Amino acid sequence: MHNFEERHHQHPPPKPSFPFIKLPSFSEESDPNVYLGWEDKVEQIFNVYEVQEDQNVKLASLKFLDYAMQW
Repeated sequence: MHNFEERHHQHPPPKPSFPFIKLPSFSEESDPNVYLGWEDKVEQIFNVYEVQEDQNVKLASLKFLDYAMQW
């Protein structure tokens, strides 16, 4: 039993799954700095939750609104 307890404590706690990630929405803006600020914030969130790179665009695009959805 002692080995099980040691191994159990070596594993990090599981990360929350994607539905728990709260991303800010983005709608089309004419100011590129607004988009870049949004992108930086989303990148920070992806880093915290260790989202795999191949999932970034799919998840981020879910938060596009209005004309930005057509990008």
